[in-house]
Amino acid sequence: MSVPPVAPGKLPLKALAFGLFVAVWVAYAPALKAPFLFDDAIIGDDATIERLWPPSIPLHPPPQTPVGGRPVVNYSLAINDGINRALGIDQRPDPDGPYKTVSYRVLNVLLHLACGALLFGLLRRTLRAQRFDEAWAAWADPIALAVTGVWLLHPIQSEAVDYVIQRTEIIVSLCYLGTLYGSVRAWDAGSAARRTVWYAVAALSCLLGMGSKEVMISAPLMIILYDRAFRWPSWRAVIDGGRLWFYAILAATTGWLIWLMVSGPRSETVGFHLGLSWYAYLYSQAWAILHYIRLVFWPNDLNLDYGLNPIRGPAGIPGLIVLSAFGVATIIAWTRVDRWGWFAFLGAWFFAILAPSSSVVPINTEIAAERRVYLALVSVLVLTGVAAYAIARRLTGGAAASPRPRRLPRPLPRVPATGRRWLPAAALALALACLLTTLTFNRSRLYANGLAMWRDVLAKAPDNPRAYENLASMLGAEQPPRLDEAERVLREGIAADSTYHPVWDKLAAMEISQHRLLDAEPLLKRAIAINPNYARSLRRLGNLLVSLQHPDSAIPYLERAAAREPSAQLDVDLATADLDAHRPDDAIRALQSALELTPNRTDILQMLGALLTQGGRPADAVPYLEALVGLEPRSGLDLALLSVAYAAAGRVDPAVNAARSAATLAAGDERVYLFAGRAMLRAGRPTEAAEYFSRAVALAPTDSEARELLAAAGAHVKAGKGPEL
Repeated sequence: MSVPPVAPGKLPLKALAFGLFVAVWVAYAPALKAPFLFDDAIIGDDATIERLWPPSIPLHPPPQTPVGGRPVVNYSLAINDGINRALGIDQRPDPDGPYKTVSYRVLNVLLHLACGALLFGLLRRTLRAQRFDEAWAAWADPIALAVTGVWLLHPIQSEAVDYVIQRTEIIVSLCYLGTLYGSVRAWDAGSAARRTVWYAVAALSCLLGMGSKEVMISAPLMIILYDRAFRWPSWRAVIDGGRLWFYAILAATTGWLIWLMVSGPRSETVGFHLGLSWYAYLYSQAWAILHYIRLVFWPNDLNLDYGLNPIRGPAGIPGLIVLSAFGVATIIAWTRVDRWGWFAFLGAWFFAILAPSSSVVPINTEIAAERRVYLALVSVLVLTGVAAYAIARRLTGGAAASPRPRRLPRPLPRVPATGRRWLPAAALALALACLLTTLTFNRSRLYANGLAMWRDVLAKAPDNPRAYENLASMLGAEQPPRLDEAERVLREGIAADSTYHPVWDKLAAMEISQHRLLDAEPLLKRAIAINPNYARSLRRLGNLLVSLQHPDSAIPYLERAAAREPSAQLDVDLATADLDAHRPDDAIRALQSALELTPNRTDILQMLGALLTQGGRPADAVPYLEALVGLEPRSGLDLALLSVAYAAAGRVDPAVNAARSAATLAAGDERVYLFAGRAMLRAGRPTEAAEYFSRAVALAPTDSEARELLAAAGAHVKAGKGPEL
């Protein structure tokens, strides 16, 4: 009769979980107040996150951005934006205050921890399942905790956590794990009511994941594979087991993701039409995936940006060999699933999660990214743990147990649950946790220093032109700006790759910042010649031409930019050019388009109300100006503008009241009195108009317009024109 294996004793799970919780916060603490980095800039430009309600606005993120086609992620950014606004934190793109990014980064860490909690629960329940022998079931808690701890603390995860916009990877992983965990809990539920709840959790998680990232498309299949590997004894049982309806619901959620993908939210960055062949990309991914695996065991070469250039030469061959061997082993394991189901599932998990971003569909913005292995890392860690356990068993003289069905148990010798024999393992686990925490802490410190980060990128990828561009941006943002060094870096970037148009654009921006407008124009035209659809250069050149007093030439560039990347500010820029070109009707249309994106932007409401009033459409102006006053009730200037619109529309009493209220809030601003006086002249009340103009002259005695209006009002009073109502 065999001797049953002995559990390692009751672990203090709460204490260990709390220790892991603290370690994660320590590891990522240096980056909590770091400024936004790289693609995080979309957060400052994304007008759709400025309101949580109605949901239709944040759930329609701008296309051709990191959140394009990922409405759930965009809504999470809207939550952070709302938190910051509630706390009174400046949300404008320019200021990088010490607390602007904190809520975003804190939420990233919390989501990362939530993924860890689900992973721990999933691993523990899987190891305790009836299809595993007692050796693994007895060790379910320590194994799950060890894998989760390494997964949470490993520095390769830092990109997904410290790089705010890459929470796309965390959120889709949370949904992926939530779907699988809900499915497992539904299986284990003791009542029909609880089973229904967990099925609902799984289905909702799957739906939300489909709105987070393309990785989620494989989740319904992975639920079926999990059930076959760990629950059902045969594929026939999978079909006849009563869960087909559940599988169908999960599969139906892919409809949302397919609809999002068909709409082409990232058609300029993902696809077969962008000049990078599928086989060149696949070859590059073979190198990249093997590189990620190497970083798991020796994370000395982490890199924020691997650049755009595909891998050439023999560098990708080792990856092709290793991945092909692993793929073949996974397929063979599925043919022997009763014995090797655990291996088959881990292999399928690894390939299914990496496939959308790391197979044959080219992503032309980056040839590799460490965040892509965020969830796939689970397979690497579990397989490493199994191998380490087998080696340890052999070294200690025991039989090497492997995860297998209970009907094929392999008894282990009785081992004491406590005592000094466990001290080496505990010391090793503690040392590993401290090492990973330290490595991730140091990596997070790099995220907190943009200049150091881009120097690090450039040192590891000197042929990456984007590194030159971003390093120059960091140098230009220094106080005082290091413009000469930044310009030198940009010219080095052009020498490294003259076809990378953003470097030309950045160099032009630097020339503009130093008021060398004529030098900037040919640089921007070179950038547009390389990429005619590059919205940033189109917009910059349009605004430059407006500054050079060529608004007619500027308008086509601004219109093309607005068509490529719609934004409220771009519409305002276009309206400014239209006004300079004496096209007020076009300016009004551009401002109305801007308001559709940002309905509560006060400067647009003010500009639009003034234009409509001046254009002889005061009745159309009134609603905009009333909305403006509602947003800024203590603004004397806004009330004065509203009084002019009321008077021009023939609404005398509201005009008088608005003018009087404006005067009480003038706070020494002569413009308020000028507009109030104009309103009273239009309302036929020259005496009150003269009083307002007198106050304006007192505040600005050299203002010729104020003196002329005062004289005109006085003439009206003397002539008795305008009834005193």
